[in-house]
Amino acid sequence: MPRALAIDDDPIILRMLSAALTRQGYEVVTASDGLKGLALVKAEHPDIIITDVMMPGIDGYEVTRRLRRDPNFAHTPILILTSQSDLEEKLRAFEVGADDHMSKPFEPAELAARLAVLLRRAESVKAAQSANPVSMDKARLIAVHSLRGGVGCSSLAVNLAVGLAQLWEAPTLLMDLVFMAGQAALMLNTPLKRTWADLTRFDVADVDIEVLKSIIGQHPSKLDVIAAPTSPTESEELKANMLNVAINALRPRYEYIVADLAHDFNDLTITALDAADLILLPLAPEMSSARAAAVALETYTKLGYNSDKIQLVLNWTFEHKGLARKSIESALHFPISLVLPFAPDRFVSAINHGRPLLFDDPADPVAALIEDFAFRLSKSQHQSIPPAVPSAAWQRVAKRLSPQAVGARR
Repeated sequence: MPRALAIDDDPIILRMLSAALTRQGYEVVTASDGLKGLALVKAEHPDIIITDVMMPGIDGYEVTRRLRRDPNFAHTPILILTSQSDLEEKLRAFEVGADDHMSKPFEPAELAARLAVLLRRAESVKAAQSANPVSMDKARLIAVHSLRGGVGCSSLAVNLAVGLAQLWEAPTLLMDLVFMAGQAALMLNTPLKRTWADLTRFDVADVDIEVLKSIIGQHPSKLDVIAAPTSPTESEELKANMLNVAINALRPRYEYIVADLAHDFNDLTITALDAADLILLPLAPEMSSARAAAVALETYTKLGYNSDKIQLVLNWTFEHKGLARKSIESALHFPISLVLPFAPDRFVSAINHGRPLLFDDPADPVAALIEDFAFRLSKSQHQSIPPAVPSAAWQRVAKRLSPQAVGARR
């Protein structure tokens, strides 16, 4: 029995849909708005989704857009119902990734016929995927994001990426998605030969791994880098769907991807946050930073992110009179996973010379904190099984942490 999810804020429409679909042999679940619908999709894994457009919170177009960014639901059939029947509305439905579009009021027989076609098409796609399974383990994607600048997001992202690359000596990528003023290339002293802006010369359908290789730079730490554009105007044409295609193409080729994100919730930022396995939220021990963190945490909840996906990093950006860690945790109702001590000279020097702390001076106590943190954020299979040929970084971590923490065999 196929399972259908109907999303509409009109209870009468929901009852009509439920009755019509039940008569056709569907198991039906319903949601009264877009956010509840997204939650039910993840909980129920329906075979097909019917959504209204105009709803409180987020509309049906946004529901569809978010689902299409999630690999688990990229091919789930979606039919959009709307009271608008003009061509513009139909085109918009298809642009966000809907499989079909129907106007209200609808005829139950026509709805059933269209759903049957969509289900048959989805089964064909599933059969094709089963015949050619993708066996490569995809990258663990770690996003560094804050709504407030000046709290060390880029420094954390760069050093964390270097740390992961040196720990596992496995393919690692740093993506600078701060398009207004990205600093990753500067911090790595990497020449800006190619950037994300170079993708705007291509159609989305033409963006594949070969195209992406052309914009990837390398750092002596063996870290790969995709730099932000030199000017914000260069990136205006880069859309969220192109970024999504890029991420999906890159993930099978890397073990780790670290994304440095803009201090906002624009479409590109949300695309990266949706794709992330883990979100690091840096903040400083002062009221405005704590407030920005509270807003970010609230927004993550509205976006449907599980709290297990989020970790706070407290960066002491000034020496005295900061808010206490316990006070911040109590106010935010969220634990802090890492505390970075006040160390401006180390980070300023690293930035000015384009030599990240973990690359230039891994024995530094602050570098050691970030290196240990990188280990704890690594894939479970990497943490539990020592590498056949341990890297210098892995050996440093093994000396600092317990044998059990680094998976040492007895």
